[in-house]
Amino acid sequence: MKRLALCLVLLGLTAATPPDATPHLLQGARHFREGRFSNALVEFKVAQRLGTDGEADWYIAASLVKLGRAEEALEAFSTARKTAPDARDALLDYYQALACYEARLYLCADTLLDAVGDASGPRIGEQVRKLRSDIAALFRSAPTPASIDWYHARAAQVRASGRPVLAAHYLEEAIQLAARREDRHRLAEARATLGALSERPTPLVGGGGP
Repeated sequence: MKRLALCLVLLGLTAATPPDATPHLLQGARHFREGRFSNALVEFKVAQRLGTDGEADWYIAASLVKLGRAEEALEAFSTARKTAPDARDALLDYYQALACYEARLYLCADTLLDAVGDASGPRIGEQVRKLRSDIAALFRSAPTPASIDWYHARAAQVRASGRPVLAAHYLEEAIQLAARREDRHRLAEARATLGALSERPTPLVGGGGP
């Protein structure tokens, strides 16, 4: 959290951020550092509306993770990767991995955690190793058809509610899980559905209200 706050301070001092947005970024950082994540989210969203070249999108996503709103956070991270790809760092990847983990996207989380490693310091590094150990324990045997079916069902639910970015996350997990089975359970179906999603324009979903 301290590193995020420091990044925001530096952003406020050095980036080409509209002057009206800078106080909201700094206030959001203070709230985040002190554990007032709802207040931080509000400030970051105000900064986003005022214009920050996309950097605020990453902090919105991190705040949503801290608030336990994992699926909204995943949508916000998707937006951030489009609007400000160069603003990401290992700590933000760690928060995205937490969002994946909480949404039961374990292979998504493991991929991100593998890239994070110890890059965010020893404390985060220890948490990364623990999470990766927990994930490895989940996959000591091949995933069951029922578990893969759950990801298909969840993808269909969120797609029906107009959340294609989130649906794509669940389908990608279903594809990776199916690849771990000899019978490739519903693999072709998941790929076809994901392909149909990618052929349609994808809205930049910011992830719910404050």
